[in-house]
Amino acid sequence: MTIDTAIRTAAGTAAEVVYDIMHSYRQGNVTDEEDITGELAGAFGVAFRFRQIENLTWSCSVVRHHKGRAAEESRVGADLLIHVSLKTTDLVYSKGVLVQAKRVEPGEPMKPAMQADLVRKCKQMLRITPASFVFDYAKGSMRCGSASRIAGSQNRDLYQECQWTPLRFFWELFRCPIGDPRITSARVDRLPAPAKVMFTATDNIRG
Repeated sequence: MTIDTAIRTAAGTAAEVVYDIMHSYRQGNVTDEEDITGELAGAFGVAFRFRQIENLTWSCSVVRHHKGRAAEESRVGADLLIHVSLKTTDLVYSKGVLVQAKRVEPGEPMKPAMQADLVRKCKQMLRITPASFVFDYAKGSMRCGSASRIAGSQNRDLYQECQWTPLRFFWELFRCPIGDPRITSARVDRLPAPAKVMFTATDNIRG
């Protein structure tokens, strides 16, 4: 099995997690952005913990921060900090992304105040790293968009601005094109966010 096959499978697993949480949101089991983000982070932990995918062993640890979310978010602009590392015979990396989450349905324009707040938070994240994104939680599906695009857009239809599916986002993250190598496990505490997710992967031979 190739590394691309394993990464695609892992991305598919992450996308399934997102689908399940958005289904729970649609059913009314979770409602607030903070709760959805926490459920999403926790579900990643369950899905990837000791998960065997092709010739890789993937694991995911979720680190929840202590109280003080508002102060942290005001400093970072993010709701979620994702760190992913991979160490195989063919590919080695360690990197991270910042994510701000909003709940906006397709075709539903953000109110000017919400848009202004989102733009401000995108700019905060971008001051830390260009590897910053927005997750739009919608009852049909979640979409992912570049914080730099959203920060510069006058379009109040957030779902339209978030052009990637979860599968595409995690595929790009896992296979390497997106993510900031300056964000390492050592920098997690210096980039606090309400929920922090770390993915790690090693091949079976090297352990």
